[in-house]
Amino acid sequence: MSLFEAVVLTIAGVGVLFMLISAVGILRLPDVFARMHAAGKAATLGVSCLLLSAGLFFGEGWFWRMAVLIVLFFVTAPIATTAMARAAYYAAPLDRFELRYDEMAEGDDKVRG
Repeated sequence: MSLFEAVVLTIAGVGVLFMLISAVGILRLPDVFARMHAAGKAATLGVSCLLLSAGLFFGEGWFWRMAVLIVLFFVTAPIATTAMARAAYYAAPLDRFELRYDEMAEGDDKVRG
């Protein structure tokens, strides 16, 4: 195995590790907002590392395609996570999750307590 293949394998291994951390976080974290945080952050890094390693392994033409996909993923992932968080907030508010200041509440009931 050459040094180049070892670097590609290491980057892919880091990506798989981040994806594993994301999967464990989705299964183990207590509420929907924490789960979305695990899915949004760790999965983004995991997919980016896997795309980078694939782009390096398959050559220059594929590298730029994968770089564009990484940029698109970093642009769209926060938007999707925010949309899911807003949908979860409006669909089923958690009773045990108390906010002192609720920016998404309407009217005078923004400050609780």
